[in-house]
Amino acid sequence: MTFNAIASKLQDELADIIKSEKEVNDYELIVYKYVFISELNVPLFEELEVEINEDSFVLHIIPDDLEFDLLRDLDDAFDKFTITFLPNSYNLLKLNFKLSD
Repeated sequence: MTFNAIASKLQDELADIIKSEKEVNDYELIVYKYVFISELNVPLFEELEVEINEDSFVLHIIPDDLEFDLLRDLDDAFDKFTITFLPNSYNLLKLNFKLSD
């Protein structure tokens, strides 16, 4: 599967979770982290999980391993979400993907 195909499926699943306010268990969070790391090659900080909130999800990315093109690809692929940068104290790039109206 291509980056866009995988990201599209992941986007739809995360959007459905947020819209339906579904509880996500630890196993599911590990699977989402695995998909971002292994399938989409996003350099997530493995010590922190993918956070899913009431209207968004958050990724903690290692900036040293990040390529600018990957940010552009994420922005294009996750078009149901608005991406913003959040402050943090871990020297990581913290991206908030908020579900658009």
